[in-house]
Amino acid sequence: MATPLTAYIDMEFAGIYGTRQIMQIPIEIGVVLHDPGTDTISFAGKPFSYDVDVELWKNITDDVGKRVDGKRRVFNLAEPGLTREYNRRFRLDSGQKRTAQVAISAVHRDLRRFMQALNHREIGTLVFFARQREIETFRHARVNTEGFLIRDLQAEIKNRFSLKEHVSLDRMSLVIGFGINKTSISSKNISYQIPEKFRYVIRPHKAIGDAARMLLLDAEFNRFGDEFRGQVEGHMAEYERRKSAAVEDPKPSE
Repeated sequence: MATPLTAYIDMEFAGIYGTRQIMQIPIEIGVVLHDPGTDTISFAGKPFSYDVDVELWKNITDDVGKRVDGKRRVFNLAEPGLTREYNRRFRLDSGQKRTAQVAISAVHRDLRRFMQALNHREIGTLVFFARQREIETFRHARVNTEGFLIRDLQAEIKNRFSLKEHVSLDRMSLVIGFGINKTSISSKNISYQIPEKFRYVIRPHKAIGDAARMLLLDAEFNRFGDEFRGQVEGHMAEYERRKSAAVEDPKPSE
C-alpha cells in the first residue's frame, strides 16, 4: 500500500483596491507534494485571474529577516504584469463592492475545484505555515479538510523551542539556508530537483516558492533536530541583538 503524501500548501492574498485592505482575495495557490516512501516531490499551483484591481504589499527585510520597509503594488488580476498608479483617496462604491464580491466568490469556486483535483493523489497530511488564513479561506470556499492530518509549521517550531513569538517564514528560511538555482531547491542538508516549467515561479513570496520553503524547513526541523535547534537559537540571539542596537542607536529624524 502506498504511503500517503504530505501536501505543503501556501496561498498568497491581496486586498481589493479601494477597500483599505478590508476586502481580501486569494491571488494564487501553490502546493508541493512530498512522497515519504520515495522522498520525491511534485508541484501543483494555480494563479487566479479575474477582472478586479488588487493592492499587494510586500515586506522588505534585512539579512536577519527583520522588516525594514514595504512596497505596495496595484494591478488587475486579469493582467498581473501591468502596474497602475496608486490613489490613496480612491474608494469602491457599493456597485463596485458587489462586483468585487463576485470575483472573490469566483476565486473560491476555482480554489475548491483545484483542491478537489488533488484528491486522487492520496494525500494524508496538509501542512501550512501560519495556517489560520488558509483554513478560513478553505472554509469560505467549501474545501473539505475532514480526514486529513493538519499541521502548522510555525506553531510547531514556536512550541518545540519555547519561543516568545511566532517567527516568519523569511526568518526560518535564513536559518535553514534556503537556496534556489536553475535545477534545484536546497537547504543546509537537503536538496531536490525541480521541473523546468516551475523554475520561474519557485521563489520567496510566490505561492509555490513558499510551499517549497516549507518543505525544506520541515525536513530540517524534523530530520536534523539538534542542529536545527542550534541554528534557531543563534538566529534568535542575533535578531534580538539587532533589535536592541536599533533602539539604543535610532536613526536621526529628518
